[in-house]
Amino acid sequence: MLGLCLMLPLGACQDSVRTTRMQEEAWRPPPKPSAQGLATDTPVAYWKPDGDDGRGRPVGRELLEGTLMESAGPRALREVLVDAVLQERLTELSLSVNDEDMLAERRVLLKALDEDENRALRLLETIRRREGLGPLRFSALLRRNAGLRKLVENNVRPNEEAIRAAWDVRHGPRRTARVFVAATLDACSEMIGRVDAGEDFGALAARKSTDASASAGGLIEPIARLDPSWPTSFRETLWTTPLSVVSSPVLVDANYVVILPLEEMPGDGTPLEHVREECERRVRLAQERLLMDSLARDLLDSIQVEIIDSDLDRAWRTPAP
Repeated sequence: MLGLCLMLPLGACQDSVRTTRMQEEAWRPPPKPSAQGLATDTPVAYWKPDGDDGRGRPVGRELLEGTLMESAGPRALREVLVDAVLQERLTELSLSVNDEDMLAERRVLLKALDEDENRALRLLETIRRREGLGPLRFSALLRRNAGLRKLVENNVRPNEEAIRAAWDVRHGPRRTARVFVAATLDACSEMIGRVDAGEDFGALAARKSTDASASAGGLIEPIARLDPSWPTSFRETLWTTPLSVVSSPVLVDANYVVILPLEEMPGDGTPLEHVREECERRVRLAQERLLMDSLARDLLDSIQVEIIDSDLDRAWRTPAP
């Protein structure tokens, strides 16, 4: 045992050197194509300085492909692989995706972005530009979503609790608050003591909170009592603590949170039964989305991939940051 313990540091150093060498080799640029290769490389674009005559210098497909493989190849390959495995699964079940299914997916997407159709269209256009969703990828996205939905839709069962939560989020009362987030209970206790001594909660949150809301003095958006996008422990503390009273620290995920409820805004008075169908639709879509994401990961995990392009293989094997 003693010998093993003494060897560990040396082994660790050797592993470190080996890992460093592997990383250096993985990111060493491949040899550039020869001049002869460049001459026969199919051009995909031309460039020239302003004022020059003629068509200009070619940009070869071979040069561009390597860069594209490194920058976007892994994501594109994942999409193509999921689509291929998904199509096989649909074929096995005698299911298919048609144009109407894809149009329905587009309507679902637009409605999720905004109730106003014009605003939804503008938002969709912004998202497509930002995510590089041109005609090919956007069409593939709609087809993929339609296929995944066909495979999971029979497994969705909206229950009364989820429907009521969906109603509460849209039509029920909401509370605003300031929050202070810290990694330790001691930091929260110190903060509470300083507030009790007369210091301003928002100022302390702005200086010391680790949450993104610190830039706004800990102020967060209004939250409904049953909003499932917030942790249960957080919502329960927010709604059981009297307004203008600092809560005790509550553990949320890996951090401690202190909450100062500020204001309660009443609901709009819409009865659940008047909007039950819409609430059930929202719950169904949310549950389908979760199952669809999980299924897409399972489909990708169910196959073995052999990559023969060196640029793509290097990017595929490099861990994401």
